[in-house]
Amino acid sequence: MMGPSHAATGAAAWLALTGPASPIASLHLPPELQLLGALTTAGAALISDWDHPRATIAHALPPVTELMARGIRRVAGGHRRGTHSLAGIAVFTALSVAAAAIQVPVAGLTYGVGQGVIAAFLVAVAATALRLLPRGGRVSAWALGVVAAVLGTVLGDGLWWIPASVAIGVTVHILGDALTNNGVALLWPLRPDPPCRLWCWQPGGRFRLPLLGTTGSWREWAFVSVLTAFTVVRAVHLAPPAARGVAGLLGAGAPS
Repeated sequence: MMGPSHAATGAAAWLALTGPASPIASLHLPPELQLLGALTTAGAALISDWDHPRATIAHALPPVTELMARGIRRVAGGHRRGTHSLAGIAVFTALSVAAAAIQVPVAGLTYGVGQGVIAAFLVAVAATALRLLPRGGRVSAWALGVVAAVLGTVLGDGLWWIPASVAIGVTVHILGDALTNNGVALLWPLRPDPPCRLWCWQPGGRFRLPLLGTTGSWREWAFVSVLTAFTVVRAVHLAPPAARGVAGLLGAGAPS
């Protein structure tokens, strides 16, 4: 899948899994965290491509993210290997759990600074990938990220929502690439060959269900268009109650 497609599927997955009215909802969050989480999950859905030097996330915060991309590519064994596996989901989720646990007490209140920093980074990446800002608007992307950091710090509903966002985003990315012809090395570092010639299990331990064909195909475009429509409709529906929720929180003071 292309980067914008991954981001769009991440946002749609979060909204589908967190809306109380959704038939597949397993996480129940207030409207403001549903919207913020949609953006962070869109960014998280690009994390797995951090093993590619030309990926959006690799250029999100140069030169730091570029150097990290080189290191991740080396550790992961190349593109669509370690970062596109069950092990990759576990590692990225564990890192987000550790980072989200960073809290700072101020004047008797506790702020989830770790959550805020992760939210800032992921939202900036998502805004760039989805072209939500003017072309070349890296500064604007990070300005939006700062807003997300503040919201992520004061809106945090416990310490679990950012790790959940990362886990969902990375998982959706891997599932999306598994729907293309190249597939993913799901069991990396193991690379088991199939016991016989199989359509969905390729030599070298690559698994696929190529319903979308090649990356960037018209089938991918059609699939993502449907998910984007769902996301837009859901976001419009959530915007008014989310605005009221944020206004009420700011009026009452940040929670401890």
